[in-house]
Amino acid sequence: MLCLGSSGNLVLAKKAGFVIGKILKENGFSFYIFGSLDTLRFNDPEPLKKISSSPYITAQVLQLFAEGLGDAGIIPVIDARGDINKDVIISLITRKATFPIMVENEKKYLELKKLGYVTSLVITEKDVLVGKLVPLKWKNTRSVNIGSIREEILKSSIVLLGKGKGIFINDPFHEKGVLIFSEEPWLVEKAWEVLQGLSNPTGRIPFRQ
Repeated sequence: MLCLGSSGNLVLAKKAGFVIGKILKENGFSFYIFGSLDTLRFNDPEPLKKISSSPYITAQVLQLFAEGLGDAGIIPVIDARGDINKDVIISLITRKATFPIMVENEKKYLELKKLGYVTSLVITEKDVLVGKLVPLKWKNTRSVNIGSIREEILKSSIVLLGKGKGIFINDPFHEKGVLIFSEEPWLVEKAWEVLQGLSNPTGRIPFRQ
């Protein structure tokens, strides 16, 4: 999720959701729990699960990724357990993007409902609190090149944190260097080009204090 939030082309989040949705559908799955309603914080213990320190980018990527899953016939379920950011929730409501969610308990859902987040399906790890677990019937047969889309996403998320030495993989908490989301040699080579000023960065800085 952090890679998608760091992309210079956030629309790719919808492509990612669609690709993952197709893989899940082909393997017999109906639902996918993803993301977080919280924003990225300094030294976050799970930074890759977060999208950005910006609540508005977070909401946009959650919406696009969920839409991609839905296009593939998978019900998107946002992971609302843990901390929540009110601005993320307000942004999703404003976008009319109140997707199904997973919560710890009914108290958490009532808290979200009080903020205006009302959705058709709310689940915990053991129970369904709102709605029914009814799988989507359709299956999208449109072919996609998974490897090509994955490479496009990685290429779009080469982030210049600041002028300085160092290439950091999946670690956004640096003031200088280049952030990428895979240690594959071809991507590391592109990161070095950005670090040396031979090419431009393609992504956006995911964490700002």
